[in-house]
Amino acid sequence: MLMEDENLMITKYGFFFYGKTIEIIIIILVILTPLVFCPYLIRNFNPIKELVFEILLIIGLAIWAVRTADKGLLKFTSSPVNLPILSFMAICIFSLFWSGNPSAGLLEFPLFFAGPILYFVAINNIDNKRQINHILTAILVIGALLGIYGILQYQGIDFSFWGKNVGRQQVFGLFGNVNYFAEYLIIPISIAVPLFFTYDNKIKKVLLLIGILAMGITLILTFTRGSYLAFGIALIFMLSLFLSLRGKSILKKHKKIILIFLIAVIIVTLLFVIPNPLNKSGTVVSKIKARISIAQFTQSYSLMRRIAIWKFATLMIKDHPLLGSGLGTFKYNSLNYQARFFNQGQNRKLYPSGFADKVHNEYLQFWVEIGIIGLAIFIWLIICYFNFGIRFLRKQKDKQIQGIVIGLMGAVMAVLADAIFGFPLHLPATIALFWLVIALTVTIIKRQDEAGNFHLNKKDANEKIKIEKKSNIYLFKYFSYLVIVLISLFLCIAIARPFVSKIYLFRSAKSTINEDYNGAIKNYQEAIKWNPYEGIAYYGIGKILSERGLFTAAIENFEKAAEYIDHPDLPQNLAYLYLRKGQGNQAITKLIQAISYQKYEKSMVPLYIDLGKLYLQAKRYDFAENAFKSALKINTEHVGARFGLANAYLMQNKREEGLRELEKVIELAPESQEAGYARMTIQKFTESAEEGESKESTEKETD
Repeated sequence: MLMEDENLMITKYGFFFYGKTIEIIIIILVILTPLVFCPYLIRNFNPIKELVFEILLIIGLAIWAVRTADKGLLKFTSSPVNLPILSFMAICIFSLFWSGNPSAGLLEFPLFFAGPILYFVAINNIDNKRQINHILTAILVIGALLGIYGILQYQGIDFSFWGKNVGRQQVFGLFGNVNYFAEYLIIPISIAVPLFFTYDNKIKKVLLLIGILAMGITLILTFTRGSYLAFGIALIFMLSLFLSLRGKSILKKHKKIILIFLIAVIIVTLLFVIPNPLNKSGTVVSKIKARISIAQFTQSYSLMRRIAIWKFATLMIKDHPLLGSGLGTFKYNSLNYQARFFNQGQNRKLYPSGFADKVHNEYLQFWVEIGIIGLAIFIWLIICYFNFGIRFLRKQKDKQIQGIVIGLMGAVMAVLADAIFGFPLHLPATIALFWLVIALTVTIIKRQDEAGNFHLNKKDANEKIKIEKKSNIYLFKYFSYLVIVLISLFLCIAIARPFVSKIYLFRSAKSTINEDYNGAIKNYQEAIKWNPYEGIAYYGIGKILSERGLFTAAIENFEKAAEYIDHPDLPQNLAYLYLRKGQGNQAITKLIQAISYQKYEKSMVPLYIDLGKLYLQAKRYDFAENAFKSALKINTEHVGARFGLANAYLMQNKREEGLRELEKVIELAPESQEAGYARMTIQKFTESAEEGESKESTEKETD
């Protein structure tokens, strides 16, 4: 009997050991993902955050697999959210098979898949209230610390190695971008607010208030309108849940706090409305007022740019409505569809141009990349989650548990609202918290429903221990350990390779700045070794080789780059290289593409002229005429376009139109080389006409 009890204790210890280890890994993930940065990628923080997130997740997944092998039992917690999440993962996998650019999907896949995997790791290994409290504490502490850091950044107190940013871009935390920082903060602050109203412990209330103020002030200082809106929607959502559950009792209990809040709102409103020293030009109040004003919002560059992106995203949807173009393909197709959009009506004049690698609306991006089916699955997932949570809240009487679940659901609502104008589900720190919050919600509800107070009851615990005792005879577990370790190492190396490649890209840029072009090429080549899909490395090599006159090799690298990226300058570079190699038809195709990719109309003019010349050489005179006319629509006084149009007319025997254009050339630039040619051409036609008239007169006299 003593031996049996000893075995029971060992097995029980093993049962909880794995869960505790995974808890620690999740806490490390929560802490490191928003904090980590790479000094070799100062202007690009996301790659290192993605790497840390994914590697820690692989370690957690490996421990879960070892636990399964050790016990011979796959513990899989059921919930109404599981099937939608598995379906979402499946559609993302299948999209790689019909993708227009599978390499883009493969590079996007690890980050996109990491969130759902984190969900399953968490719900199947986080078992009790203490673990949940530890994870929530880590989320809130890191959020508060980053909030304090954001305030310091706004005051100019920061690390010198970041360099100096200006305006609102100064407050970027450790995210490299003010919007990314704001899209992270809305999660911990949304969790903190209901906890403040739920906890009775005064020390916890004070600490939560400090965190809320730090995160709230920093969120304000980011001047990010989308995150303001998202947090506001989350607050309204959480307040409605509290009122529906507790009615007026919550208002009575916190009437002092609510009164202080209302007074603060009135004071802040007066600060904005009534002229005073605090809202003078250059103050924080004036900046916020400018950012949230309707006139400034509707006329802002960012809104107009987003509208343009949304509109050409709909063109992508029309081409692939059901299944999408494949995971990660939006950025590859972005320039092409933007060109199509700008060719419609006056769109180029109405909307700003640029390169968009995200749609700035997660729902549209899902539709673009995984189709209406993928979007419907995601919406199904969200509906199941909120339905699951709200049904639980209606029957739950414990106010503390209510507050935690409302906070978690509010955080999810904040991300979903922010996703209308941003892309929080493409940012590693936000993705990690979003899926972890969903997992914690499910875990709390399942454990509360099954055992109460998040703890396993004695009977259930003994049943699990008995099952695990029987599983110790599992014959292949040591072989399984080896397989798990090898697969984990393989996955870690696989996801680390693109990151290492980006470090070599950074070194290449440094070498190029220092005019060490041989060093730049070596670093580009190393980048390609680590990531064969790194199109920007092929592009960089092509640029250097082109400047050295190695046109054939440059073309090869540019063509290879075009398989993986669509760079705004790539078609133009290829066009002129094809031209140098005498490949006229290829040059024409790329010039047409290059024209449509131009950011400004003025930069189109020389390209239209070169295109017209190519058409003249190819004896496609009507196309040449259209090219020169397109240039003149942008710049009516361009001498080269006028001269080219004259030649196109004359080659089509449109003599009067051609001579008129030649006269315009002389009028616009009488001292130019084109004017000299124009005079000679006009003279020849005049002499030819006079000879014709003289000959005709002689023939009449003879008759």
